[in-house]
Amino acid sequence: MSAELAPKVVPAGPALAMTGINKRFPGVMALENVDLTLERGKVHALMGENGAGKSTLIKILAGAYRKDSGSVRIGGAEADIQAPRDALRLGVKVVFQEIALISEFTVAENIFLEKYPTNRLGAIDWPAIHASAAALFARIGFDVDVTAKVGDLPLSQQQMVEIARALAHQARVVVMDEPTSSLTPGEVELLFTVIRRLTDLGIAVLYVTHKLAEVFEIADTVTVLRDGRRISTRSVSEHTEDSLIQDMIGRRIETLFPRARNNAGGVSILSVEGLSTDKLKDINFEVRAGEVLGFFGLMGAGRTELAKAIVGFEPIRAGYIVVDGRPLSPHDTRTGVALGIGLLTEDRKTEGLMLELPVSKNASLAALGEFASLGFVHESRERGAVQEFVDRFKIKTPSLDQEIQYLSGGNQQKVLLTRWLMRGLKVIVVDEPTRGIDVGAKSEIYAALDRLAGDGLAVVMMTSEMPELLGLSDRIAVMADGRITAMINRDDATQEAILNAAIA
Repeated sequence: MSAELAPKVVPAGPALAMTGINKRFPGVMALENVDLTLERGKVHALMGENGAGKSTLIKILAGAYRKDSGSVRIGGAEADIQAPRDALRLGVKVVFQEIALISEFTVAENIFLEKYPTNRLGAIDWPAIHASAAALFARIGFDVDVTAKVGDLPLSQQQMVEIARALAHQARVVVMDEPTSSLTPGEVELLFTVIRRLTDLGIAVLYVTHKLAEVFEIADTVTVLRDGRRISTRSVSEHTEDSLIQDMIGRRIETLFPRARNNAGGVSILSVEGLSTDKLKDINFEVRAGEVLGFFGLMGAGRTELAKAIVGFEPIRAGYIVVDGRPLSPHDTRTGVALGIGLLTEDRKTEGLMLELPVSKNASLAALGEFASLGFVHESRERGAVQEFVDRFKIKTPSLDQEIQYLSGGNQQKVLLTRWLMRGLKVIVVDEPTRGIDVGAKSEIYAALDRLAGDGLAVVMMTSEMPELLGLSDRIAVMADGRITAMINRDDATQEAILNAAIA
């Protein structure tokens, strides 16, 4: 296999044509008469709010779901995709958010997992496997040790292994589901370079994302779904951010980053002095009532570790945390909750939610003591209090009894926010508050955080999203290698200054 890029050859006709796709789940029409056409050698973005039908559509394409009706044609021929193996055989490779690789296997072993090349004696031909794997990476201009265990690689390199698998299966269509959700800016640029190389090979790329800026940078065409229906398919050059948002949510958002509160200037609510852990080194800062202090850092800088240390979850080796004049001692989550600190965790599904419990129980979990007497919870009072927050945050749920796993990511996040507000807080720590949620839900989360600060809470926000960092923060703390390298006031904050401090 040649290591050189083949010249771009684009045969006539689309790489993929999905026509009139319908899919119903119990009580929900997930997709209704949806069309999607991908051209060879082009990047086609797929956008929509959580629950719009994006995941269902790509799972049908991947063979994880069966369509109820409609047509799928690949390379002009009708395709019957009944299982993931059918999708691979037909040249469709989906790179999901949760990378589907075997961590204990090597890079080369994962690439040729379905069929290992053999020699004349019928034994696995390891030299051929390693040489072929290296050639696949050379085609996309990426260098990786093909004998390394996949579990030892960073997420960005694991994505490249998935892409190399696509080339090994002679993919005509590569689908990428939220591929940059955990990548640094440098890794995002590398991914975009690789995507452009894929299109140079004539491969069609379906790029599923919530991030508007990425669509305008990498995509040629964008299709928007809303409530299971296709709303529009247009060239990206025909869109503005406003028109794309309006297609996604059916209304204009006047301002993505509301600021109803006055500049923060209250008393100090949270004070951190000399905080050190195995990852963090001599962290010092304070947050005042009514202030949003944003934290930024590249992957591995220590933001999540700091968030967990502040609330008493991550053990510390030195330093002090003081909440409204009272020390977080002993340093544990029980004390943190008693002092009025809440954490909106980065990984809401594994660390925050109880997926099989209803909305009401997930929302009231931290405040059950408020509704109990003699060891019994007064359910009517509990449900009434939850309903007030459901109405306040416009949480979309059929009822309080709906299992939370069936809510969209944005609504799940608002339920977690409700959990802590029902308890009564002085400090809220939010780690990647809008990861994996759509622009409409983002605007609602931003408004909620701004309102909480306006009500006098101290808000600590860890984020890798530069727009929300600049849009919401009163001050910005930049981290690198477990240290705070800069503290920048809102009026002085620029993307260049933040990134320079992040690589210090």
